[in-house]
Amino acid sequence: MQAVQEGQDISMIGQFGVGFYSAYLVADSVTVITKHNDDEQYIWQSEAGGHFTIQRDTQNESLGRGTKIILTMKEDQGDFLVERTLKDLVKKHSQFIQYLIRLYTTK
Repeated sequence: MQAVQEGQDISMIGQFGVGFYSAYLVADSVTVITKHNDDEQYIWQSEAGGHFTIQRDTQNESLGRGTKIILTMKEDQGDFLVERTLKDLVKKHSQFIQYLIRLYTTK
């Protein structure tokens, strides 16, 4: 948020990495809720058109610390809502990530 206030270049490319942009292959929009121990909680939202919003999160429960990513899936991408498919993808593509990834599911 400091970069925004200081007027620095905050173009989307490079802010989250190429892997993040693959979310738009299956989602119409992406919402990222993030909280650092020493900062407020923020919401970043975009529909992949090059525009995004960032605002302080005053409506959701505090994460405490961490990041929550919410994908609004495209209608034809229902296969990625199958729990086994998601677990297999996360396992395959996170082998070298040192951070814990949790997949919350409901039945």
